[in-house]
Amino acid sequence: MNMDETRQQRSSLRKAAARVGGVCAGWNSRFAARRISAFLDARMAEAGLSISQFSLLILIATGDDDSLGSLARRGRLDQSTLSRNLAVLTREGLVENARSEVDRRMRAIRLTDAGADRLRAALPVWEAAHAALEQVLDVDLARQLARAAGRPALDIPNPEDGDGPAA
Repeated sequence: MNMDETRQQRSSLRKAAARVGGVCAGWNSRFAARRISAFLDARMAEAGLSISQFSLLILIATGDDDSLGSLARRGRLDQSTLSRNLAVLTREGLVENARSEVDRRMRAIRLTDAGADRLRAALPVWEAAHAALEQVLDVDLARQLARAAGRPALDIPNPEDGDGPAA
């Protein structure tokens, strides 16, 4: 292959790649998620939390004595990622893995008093951050995307739930 053919192939590939980047739902949603997360992370730093940590505290606060597995299912998180994130919050004294009050044979992930206090203090910071985000983003569109992604046609098998082959 001569240099002109190589240059022409690269140019063709570059155009095809640019087209995919412009229309690919996966690429665009990941790009948007990274930008939104960075925006919220910068603002949530005032509360001493990342948006991921804040979201996990919210998930725990809305549950009732969740086990690690049930928390992972409710949050649609894989258990290894959840465990890593919980370890940080546990070290900071914000969550604990203690005996369930509902079933003493089980362990439950829950907020400590310090975690509840941190979450209470973080809520107004999140509200201000979200209000700022609403100035530049249609948050209803984000909710619509989340609802659409949760439809059965888009359900992705989760090997940890026994829904598909293990990776």
